[in-house]
Amino acid sequence: MDISKKNIRSEQIKEAAIEFSKGSTVAFSFLYAIFNRPIYRFCMRILNDEQTAKDAFQETFVRIYEHRASFNGTNFEAWLYTTARNTCINYIRKRKRTSSLGELDFGYVPTKYTKIGIREHIEEMLDKLPLTLKEAVVLRDMQDLTYQDIADVLGIDLSLAKVRVHRARLKLKELLAPLMREINEST
Repeated sequence: MDISKKNIRSEQIKEAAIEFSKGSTVAFSFLYAIFNRPIYRFCMRILNDEQTAKDAFQETFVRIYEHRASFNGTNFEAWLYTTARNTCINYIRKRKRTSSLGELDFGYVPTKYTKIGIREHIEEMLDKLPLTLKEAVVLRDMQDLTYQDIADVLGIDLSLAKVRVHRARLKLKELLAPLMREINEST
């Protein structure tokens, strides 16, 4: 997408968000069409469970619809991702309360170095990151949000958003090092 199309899209989103906050169902449909896939992917990457991600995704859109009048008109995308983030955090809290203490995690050892196997390993390593780092790197590297949008979504300073993304990348590099050595040795 070139810059001019991105600017047009940005203006359309801003206008639709304002109309949506006034109750327009057409504007809601427009915004849903743009953001449903990115928000689902975000929920999926944070929760790493398809059914829970679907539930969080649906709840996110229900919440923004119910609270549309509270949108202040500044940055719809940040407001939407903040709502999705908070919804995911609630699901993580529920999961922690209901999880069994007896569960053992034997880890995943990929036997084939396929894209799927490596992707699953990366997802597993993402789950090992603290939530604050995981959110930042998912928003930046998987959802393509700007650092400023990440700061807005997470309610932190711009510099802290950059630091969290950097630290998450370093930690992922460290966690993925054994797999990378194994792949390099096998080729």
